[in-house]
Amino acid sequence: MQDGIKRDQINELCGGGVLCVEMEAAGVDSHRTCLVVRGISDYADSHKNDKWRSYAAGRAAVFAKELLSKIPAEVVERMEGHN
Repeated sequence: MQDGIKRDQINELCGGGVLCVEMEAAGVDSHRTCLVVRGISDYADSHKNDKWRSYAAGRAAVFAKELLSKIPAEVVERMEGHN
């Protein structure tokens, strides 16, 4: 998103407090249990660029790895839809 006005409209529509807008995870199967982990790399305004994209992706990967290391395998095995 490169439109700061649109960003602010979304924030107002949602009652304020919106910290980010996730736009790429829409293709995830909504019928399955999942968690999307994203790295935020810009402010969604006209100054948007890819300068911080690699850093944000790396931080998201580190967080996801740490999070997954804390979930016991037996919890995953009990999750709905697990084969």
